[in-house]
Amino acid sequence: MPSKEPFLFLFLLIAATCSGYGQGIEAHLFYIGQYKDIAIREMERTGIPASITLAQGILESDAGRSELAVRANNHFGIKCGDNWSGAAYYKKDDDYSQSGYLEESCFRSYPTVEASFADHSSLIASPQKAYRYGPLFELPPTDYTGWARGLQQAGYATSTTYAAQLISLIGRYELSDFDQPAYVATEKPTGITPPLILTTNKVPFTLASGYETARDISNRTGVPLTDLLVYNEDLPTGYLIPEGQKVFLSGKKKAFRGPVDTHQVQPSETMYDISQRYGIRLEDLLKRNRMDPGEQPAVSETIKLRGGKVKEPPRLKPETAPGVMFHTVEKGDTLWNISQRYQTTVETLRQLNGLSSNLIRLGMELRVR
Repeated sequence: MPSKEPFLFLFLLIAATCSGYGQGIEAHLFYIGQYKDIAIREMERTGIPASITLAQGILESDAGRSELAVRANNHFGIKCGDNWSGAAYYKKDDDYSQSGYLEESCFRSYPTVEASFADHSSLIASPQKAYRYGPLFELPPTDYTGWARGLQQAGYATSTTYAAQLISLIGRYELSDFDQPAYVATEKPTGITPPLILTTNKVPFTLASGYETARDISNRTGVPLTDLLVYNEDLPTGYLIPEGQKVFLSGKKKAFRGPVDTHQVQPSETMYDISQRYGIRLEDLLKRNRMDPGEQPAVSETIKLRGGKVKEPPRLKPETAPGVMFHTVEKGDTLWNISQRYQTTVETLRQLNGLSSNLIRLGMELRVR
């Protein structure tokens, strides 16, 4: 890195201690130092200037101190959207009910900060978002002012001063220096490197882009397709895997080895979602909590992530009680997604419903048990 960087950081740190807004500057500097390498790697992967990513992260997450950042590792304020199948975090933001009352919005929740950065880049660079963000990639990589204004025009944020705030942060901390070739590694490490490959519970995984099948991810990561299917509990080969879904690249663990022992069930969350979030085999998670395949815990119930079996199983969602059960096909549903939700298989769903193919239509009533 250029020699001026230590002097810049030292000057700003001294200024921080002598000013009324010193804590804010200190937090910004700490954030930059902690995540600049990830932003640079994302720039190499997708072409989004590192300065833009860092400035957005500082602004959207209050330098990693916001509720979303602390509780959901969400540093860019990205909401769930129709195609999100990962964990979610709910808080009031700017969504109103038909009656005009402020209601909780669904935000994406990530296992790590790195995953948030990767998803932010993938969202902007996604071909499905090219109608909004495509023109930005025609700008020179060092034109951060063009990127900032383009993001505002594309509707990334509703604030009319969004671009000005990004430009101000980039100028104040000279973040554009990170967009220069001098900051890009001259030797590329072999294989796939973070943040394309992340870890949870010491198990490596990648995030699906939304336009890849299991075979595509196998080709991208070099992990044999047969292994991917085992590691991810019968991942389908003929479907596009939903954007943001974890695809594990080695076997999940029997128990969670992280800092928490239990998990409180969130709205719409399934046991499969929890097993994916913590990198635990679904079979072991069910046994530890004395649950049968297909049963789903009620909201706010506590799920044990390690140790011996619970004395009593959690309270279940009424719709997952034993007996015949049906599911109404909604937008974004596939036979595989439905099979994962109800802990069954695509073949079982086809047999139960007399289907000769994997095609389903909106509003169709499918028997799932």
